[in-house]
Amino acid sequence: MVSFWVLAAAWRWGDWKDFKAYYPTMLYISCLKLLYELFSHEVHYEWHLEPDFFLNYTGTIMLHTFFIYPLSAFIFLSTFPKLANISKCVHILKWTLIYFIVEALAYKTGRITYHDSWSLWWSLVFDLNMFLMLRLHYTHFIWSIPLSCLCTFFYLLYFGYLL
Repeated sequence: MVSFWVLAAAWRWGDWKDFKAYYPTMLYISCLKLLYELFSHEVHYEWHLEPDFFLNYTGTIMLHTFFIYPLSAFIFLSTFPKLANISKCVHILKWTLIYFIVEALAYKTGRITYHDSWSLWWSLVFDLNMFLMLRLHYTHFIWSIPLSCLCTFFYLLYFGYLL
């Protein structure tokens, strides 16, 4: 269901004329999702996407990694306000809330499970961080890489991947 909504929203609100400008950030989010899968597969998952009705686990991960996350980043960036810093903050908070609500519904329906000390509240923090980093990657690519590494290092350290 999320896939259909994302596809319809991208079709409706995506800035397809400037798709090339958004493409590097779409790849960025896909690469980070793949890194999470790589790290968590060997050690442990903090959150785990459960297989969908029509897909096994691998299919579910592929759908999120190469379709849902990049297209939602595309919509997020396509609709980002040009002026007024308050509008930009509201936009980031709106998208964080959208992801939070979708994840809360997924959690209630068993589509996502949490492990160790991860919770829906950590997802809220993570989503806010993610949307800030997506915007930073789009506007200041060179700053986003070291900051992404610092954020990743924090999560890896805090949740025991490095111990």
